[in-house]
Amino acid sequence: MKKSSLIVSFAGVVALLLPFGLLADSHEGAMERGPITDIWYVVPKRGMEAQFAEAMAAHVAFRAEAGESRDWQAYRVVVGHEIRPIAFRSCCFEWADLDTYTAEEVEKGLVANFNENVDQYVDHYHHYLERVDWENSNWPDGETDGPFYDVTSWPIKQGAGPGSEEARKKMSDVALNQGWAEAGHNWIWLTRIGGKPMVQLVTSKKNYADFEPSKPSFFEFLTEQLGAEEAGAIFSGFGSGFKSSDYTIWRHDESLSTPGQEE
Repeated sequence: MKKSSLIVSFAGVVALLLPFGLLADSHEGAMERGPITDIWYVVPKRGMEAQFAEAMAAHVAFRAEAGESRDWQAYRVVVGHEIRPIAFRSCCFEWADLDTYTAEEVEKGLVANFNENVDQYVDHYHHYLERVDWENSNWPDGETDGPFYDVTSWPIKQGAGPGSEEARKKMSDVALNQGWAEAGHNWIWLTRIGGKPMVQLVTSKKNYADFEPSKPSFFEFLTEQLGAEEAGAIFSGFGSGFKSSDYTIWRHDESLSTPGQEE
């Protein structure tokens, strides 16, 4: 099964993120970046995982030698119900940039090289785009380099009204302006484009110890700022737009990621 357009991006399967660690320099600076992330999920054939990794590493080297304009960062699932997919993400673009990159893939032989050397070891692909909500995220440079990223995904309920989105923005506004961000918490909001529509929340962790629940919790923080009644109403409003949730932990795989291009 040949890929018509190389590397395959995530969030959805969640997220991540773009290369998550390269998403933004700061909350303000991030808002100047493009809103689109390109993500492919690649699932190697069973029993051919080692061959895939070897071929993909060689292909990554080829892309670097070809002078590809994009960075692609690879992520593997370490906690979740499906650990086979590998996510390849690149961020952050305007829609028109996708046209330019599609031409570059062909001109530099990126797709042809992938199809010739890597595709034979792949079971299947998923390709999505993600819209990054910079305005309501906090992703400071130097504090969001992983290598772990936890992703919570909420499939959007059909017919959901605006209540969930309004609540999400309200939570983010309080977090950004009333002390949660200043306390060292990072987060980024993504909305999947393609497949089942969903909202995703990603945070960066340096190690497993960082997964220890925050004290106070965000709900406790929100309650301190707004009172129990309003905090409860916001949480209920946010949850009203979704039918379920999924939680996954990804780890950055440097061996399958392309190096950044020097300016």
